[in-house]
Amino acid sequence: PYIEIKPVDENINTPDKANAMFFASLPLQINDSHPDYPAMVIGNFMLGGGFLNSRLATRIRQKEGLSYGVGSQFSADALDKSGGFTAYAIYAPENRDKLEKAFKEEIEKVIKDGFTKQELADAKSGYLQSRTVNRAQDQMLVGALNSNLFINRDMSYTEDFEKKVQNLKVSDLNQAFRKHISLDKISIIK
Repeated sequence: PYIEIKPVDENINTPDKANAMFFASLPLQINDSHPDYPAMVIGNFMLGGGFLNSRLATRIRQKEGLSYGVGSQFSADALDKSGGFTAYAIYAPENRDKLEKAFKEEIEKVIKDGFTKQELADAKSGYLQSRTVNRAQDQMLVGALNSNLFINRDMSYTEDFEKKVQNLKVSDLNQAFRKHISLDKISIIK
């Protein structure tokens, strides 16, 4: 179940390691039937969850060269109103402060300025194509069918979800992200 937690910001020193990890986490009271779910899935896809030209990858990895790998994830349970937003980066320890600053600035930009129509159009196309490709793979399709049996759904849920993604507007996306994501509530561990 969802549990509200007090956010933390901690450094764990590991002086014998050449690389470091950045983790950010925000528990969310949301499930995959929530009206904001499609917007949060696509918002995360654009921020850092889906492609190399996501905002986090472009800024932190490509533009500033601060990370070997960076990304984000959004999850929401099918049964419980419990989900979360997480992010990670692998980096050289001397880049810690710059990386954290860049991460926070990218979150602030999304909250303040939102995503653009072009970003949304590109994300919809890429995300929906990847889902179609996944369904063409036996293992992925069997996994989806098995999950649906457990939660008492059929593939009409998938069809409905993808229609909602296709019909998303930038205003829907930005409103959902502002509602659920707050830097004040994100825990960060380095």
